[in-house]
Amino acid sequence: MVTLVRTTQTLGLTSTLILSGINFGASLLTLPILYTRNPSISTPIFHELYTRGAVSLVPFGIFSATCSALTAYLLPSQRQLCATAAIATASQTPWTLLVMKGTNDRLNGIAGDKLEQEKVDRDEVVGLLKSWTWMNVGRGLLALGGGMVGLWAVMEQNV
Repeated sequence: MVTLVRTTQTLGLTSTLILSGINFGASLLTLPILYTRNPSISTPIFHELYTRGAVSLVPFGIFSATCSALTAYLLPSQRQLCATAAIATASQTPWTLLVMKGTNDRLNGIAGDKLEQEKVDRDEVVGLLKSWTWMNVGRGLLALGGGMVGLWAVMEQNV
């Protein structure tokens, strides 16, 4: 039992911290490069980043939250902290759907339409990219919060 608890803790904690790092990296390192590009370049790159994230990071977030939830189940003494970590990490998906969807849809719509790429105002695209950047930082903070709560649980644990 101890091995299973330690495994789920380790996987949940490390995966959520990696997830937050990926979000911060996209926001602080990748997206600002697109601000200076024409919409015909920036929006297809954004679309590729978005698609890769949807395909890989959503399952990774679910895995991370599941590990933390399983730890909460297996370790009653840390149930509240581990459940909080799971909820914080899992909340990235509703955040994306409720907060980021409009921006995602507009950027992806521009990316998929060559005519729209030519006629769209560049300032609009830059504004959308900057908005997405900060919304994604918020998403990264959710994962980081889950990781920090998970770390707190590990530090308080007596197995």
